[in-house]
Amino acid sequence: MPRKKYIVTLTPDERDHLLRLVSTGKIAARTLTRAHILLKADESPGGSGWNDAYIAEAFSVTVCTVETFRKQFTERGLKEFLTKKPRDHASRPLRLNGLRLQELVHQSPRNFGKKRSTWTLRLLADTCAEIGIADGKVSYETVRRALKRNSVALRRADLWITSPDPHYAQKKARRDRYIRLAHKHPEWVIGFVDEVWWSRIARPKLRAWSAGDPLKLHVLSRPDSDPDPVAICCYGLLRQDTDKVMLRFVEGRPVGDVTAQFLNWVCGQLRAEGKSRLIVIWDDPSWHSGKPVSDWLAEHNRSVQRYGGVQVVVCPLPVKSPWLNNIETRWGPA
Repeated sequence: MPRKKYIVTLTPDERDHLLRLVSTGKIAARTLTRAHILLKADESPGGSGWNDAYIAEAFSVTVCTVETFRKQFTERGLKEFLTKKPRDHASRPLRLNGLRLQELVHQSPRNFGKKRSTWTLRLLADTCAEIGIADGKVSYETVRRALKRNSVALRRADLWITSPDPHYAQKKARRDRYIRLAHKHPEWVIGFVDEVWWSRIARPKLRAWSAGDPLKLHVLSRPDSDPDPVAICCYGLLRQDTDKVMLRFVEGRPVGDVTAQFLNWVCGQLRAEGKSRLIVIWDDPSWHSGKPVSDWLAEHNRSVQRYGGVQVVVCPLPVKSPWLNNIETRWGPA
């Protein structure tokens, strides 16, 4: 069944009154919008007579809103249509005991026959109705507001680690400053560097239930005649400008000489792209801060000053702060 069409027909006095309201502009935005919509919807002689779709597009409202305004004006008249009546909210009795609710959240849900150890707002609402904290069924929003009034926030527990580095703030500020500078210099590249490696003979740490003696894992060793490497290592550099990872696999575990070779390979790739500076952001293991890498950095940057190339600036991260190295999340499973 088609919806009833309400026709807006303004008298000359009503139209003049609306035009004066619109011209002064000294009315609330809500009333001004209603006045504009009535003038455009007016189908009396001299009115605009726009359809609802054009009105809705012109004043950024929905067609349903325009239809509602037509109906309100037809049923209530101009004066009541422009006047917003305050809603009469009946006083409601207190339905939730906030103090008992505050005591409830500090107990385990299993004490009340629930099958989990942490509270949710919906579970709290159901439990309040069951044990008499509320005099009826309440919504989870009512529970949240009651907790907020008692300065209790329902938060999810997070695993949190902190860096023991006494110079954490200075090192983090240096990292952030380099990132800001790189946005202003398109010829610079921010590179987050890290390595992962796997050993063929390392045994995993296992736990198993046993009624007798603990299980024993035999230590593996590589025979002298085995030509395969003991370990394999993957070097990675995450470029901030392209959000891509440059990878290189090598035999063995990460060491200083191989790290220097990896940086040299990266600089060659960046020089071909016309880059002039590489900001290396990495943590501080022995193969990053050792003599092979420091000697290579000094010799490489001296060569860049003489013959050109990609200058390398190293920015070590604070101790035990993997959250500052953006490449860490790329090692996880896809």
